[in-house]
Amino acid sequence: MIKSDTITINKTDNFDDVYIEKQLASQFSNIIRWAVIDVSDSEITVSVSYKLD
Repeated sequence: MIKSDTITINKTDNFDDVYIEKQLASQFSNIIRWAVIDVSDSEITVSVSYKLD
């Protein structure tokens, strides 16, 4: 089954796709896709789809 969630992660001064992927990998396995949907002063909001084991 494929599931999608919207999550927030802490923002660093110089964040990039590698930083986001590391944060997602610590929370999810089998990530299919992700997209940044909002950025605030302190957080990055990400939509992530992943396969449940």
